[in-house]
Amino acid sequence: MNKAMTADDIFEEMKSEVTRSSRARVFAGGLLPAFCSFFIELDHPKTGYKNIEEFYARHPQKTDRVNTLTVLPNGQGKKYKTIRQPYEKVARYFIDEQNRITFPSAAPHATGQWHDYQHWLEALVTYSPEQLEELSERAKLFMLSWLPENKFDPSSVKIELPIFHIILEQFPWDERRGKEKTGAAFQAMVFAYIRADAPHLQVETRRVRTGSARVQGIGDIDAWDGRTLTISAEVKHFTFDASDVADIRKFIDKVRERGALGYVVATDFEDGVTETLQARGMKPLTIADISHIVSLWDPLKQKAALNALEYAIWQKELSIDLGERLDEFLVQVGYRNAAEADNTIEPAVAAEPSLEAGE
Repeated sequence: MNKAMTADDIFEEMKSEVTRSSRARVFAGGLLPAFCSFFIELDHPKTGYKNIEEFYARHPQKTDRVNTLTVLPNGQGKKYKTIRQPYEKVARYFIDEQNRITFPSAAPHATGQWHDYQHWLEALVTYSPEQLEELSERAKLFMLSWLPENKFDPSSVKIELPIFHIILEQFPWDERRGKEKTGAAFQAMVFAYIRADAPHLQVETRRVRTGSARVQGIGDIDAWDGRTLTISAEVKHFTFDASDVADIRKFIDKVRERGALGYVVATDFEDGVTETLQARGMKPLTIADISHIVSLWDPLKQKAALNALEYAIWQKELSIDLGERLDEFLVQVGYRNAAEADNTIEPAVAAEPSLEAGE
């Protein structure tokens, strides 16, 4: 009879079930420790049982409307015990604690196959708690050696700096060098923000102090969905006050006529001006507002914004001085090395003639 199976017999059969080439039953490597725990948790007598019938006499088996081994401990109360809980515990051990994520965690299916291993139960019920513990540990150690470990090497991860957020927070916006124009860096930043935040739109920017009307634009920066204006921004690298609201009246009217989002981006706003602009349907933004939004961006989106910033500086603003200033900053914060900065290609297009500001 199978009751005479030794711990070695059960262990070798479990290994065969787990590793067989056709329709392997990997769950058997969790079912065996679950069987052992099941008997131990039911106050297994130190001397063990002579057979499974003695076990069921003390812990009556429930057979109706159940698909797994279920008993009523000591025949008292209404709280049944099944092998499902021990199996789930073993599964958590393999998957969560030991990173063996290929172990089958489907407890209802695994424990529903218990009938195929009744000969294990008939032998295990006669073992002492110490023998059950030992066999359970042997089964777990085998499974740990057989299941592939889901390893992750932290050294393989390259941490990308949130570069655009760093630029917003630390770049010296108020400084200028050589022929760099006032507000050029600030306007390029706003373009980069809109371009990265709305990649589905065609975003256009102009050189600072280029009248938007002269180039058939609405604001300093316009974003289009085909021929429909979706976003337009006026960029002011200074503290915006009440008198400045009147200066952008035409911009406000054109944006509202087109049903577009109208951004007014400034260094800061005087008291009450934000509310005035909002009442006229505009979206006032400071660099602090943009920085807060960008802090929620992933590194790839921030890199896209940097790409747009460099495009605006080198290809639209055509400012070598500003471009070199940004290069030096990127080296300073550790985003690039000096060699990469030296390889920057200077703009090949001649500078556009300066146009007066205004409509």
